[in-house]
Amino acid sequence: MLASALALTSAEPVALAGTHQTLSGTTAVWQIPPSPRALLFLAHGCNHRPTDFWPPGEACPLCAALPEEERITRHALHAGIALIAMAAADTDSRCWDFEQDGPAVKRALQMFVSAHAFESLPISALGASSGGAFVLQLPQLLPLHTVVSQIMAIPPSMLTTHSARPFPSTLFIHMKRDERTAALAKRCVRKLAQDGVQAAEIEHAPLRVEPRLFLRISGMDLPTATRLHQALQHAQLLDDDGFLLQDPRRSHWRSAVIANRSLWRQLPGVRPGEHDTLQPDESPVAEVLNVAWAMHEITSDHNRAILHWIVHGGHGKPEL
Repeated sequence: MLASALALTSAEPVALAGTHQTLSGTTAVWQIPPSPRALLFLAHGCNHRPTDFWPPGEACPLCAALPEEERITRHALHAGIALIAMAAADTDSRCWDFEQDGPAVKRALQMFVSAHAFESLPISALGASSGGAFVLQLPQLLPLHTVVSQIMAIPPSMLTTHSARPFPSTLFIHMKRDERTAALAKRCVRKLAQDGVQAAEIEHAPLRVEPRLFLRISGMDLPTATRLHQALQHAQLLDDDGFLLQDPRRSHWRSAVIANRSLWRQLPGVRPGEHDTLQPDESPVAEVLNVAWAMHEITSDHNRAILHWIVHGGHGKPEL
């Protein structure tokens, strides 16, 4: 919770309904809540897409929401923030390249802002991993209100606008097991503070794996979540306190699930009627386990602090 409250919900919940559109050659998905008070640009990580932030719908049939991205979208819309996610130009790695993607995103954002008469709205940017590095460089091209970088930091000397325009208030979310990124994020915060810029960091700690953890996956019910938890326990993947013993990117949790085929078929995938493929970067369960391990994954666990940062421009510290 925050010391100063931020209402995350509007009077009426906002149904997720992304619109897939090409803006000046750049693939984008966007959604605007009633009476938006800010605009947030979302930058995915490598091997991901802007369609990860919304479930499939009439205006975005290719959308296929992953749990963390979907929760970020839902909470931001409920806070009255308009959203636009864009795709990196590299369709193989789907990583961001600032020299190529920076000007493209600038053009697309300017087109979007003009089309919706958002000139008066503060614009912020949130990115994860490769997307985090990208949004930390974006102030070189655009006047941003705030920046939020998840699981990524860059050399402090790169935190510049290359102009008289001040660098925006910046929040870093890093994970406890990633000591290298944590150390670099701390250096970035110190540099920005010395420059008179509002800056802060939040460390994401490992999460206890309990059945309710999996309820953040759309379509997951408690009986299935309980069976999944039991399968992980029986495979000796959890310690006595319920924490993961090994990095799920390398452990045998998938084998434990596949061995119980009736359970596997019950695990919801990214589209209605599909079950979880268990594949990296497209599996809801894999993403949640990565968040629980706390090494390198986009996370929605700090949404309240992130949205407070965006709405208030970094003033009034989030709970660290």
